[in-house]
Parts: sequence; C-alpha cells; structure tokens
Amino acid sequence: MKRAHRTAHARIWTVLGIALPLAFFAILALRQTPPADRPALLIEAPAGNAGTGEGQQ
Repeated sequence: MKRAHRTAHARIWTVLGIALPLAFFAILALRQTPPADRPALLIEAPAGNAGTGEGQQ
C-alpha cells in the first residue's frame, strides 16, 4: 500500500511541477501588452494653485 501511495505522490508532484510553470508562462505570453505608440498624456497642475506657494522661490 505504501509503495502505491509513494508512486502516486511522485507522479502528482511531477505533473504539478511541469504543468504549473507551463501555465504561468502561457498566461504571461498570452497577456496583452499596452500599445507602445500611444501618445503620452500631459499632466497639468490645477488652475487655482497661485496662492499655495508651489513653484515659487
């Protein structure tokens, strides 16, 4: 009985050791990347910041 248990345990861990990294890399390969040609967005300061002292020296 113990030998069958050890054999099954070894097979299960072998399958998991191969299948999990393959699934992980497949997910990374199929993941969509954002387009590189998208124009950058300019982040502007709010309009009413004249009295806050930011940008003044």
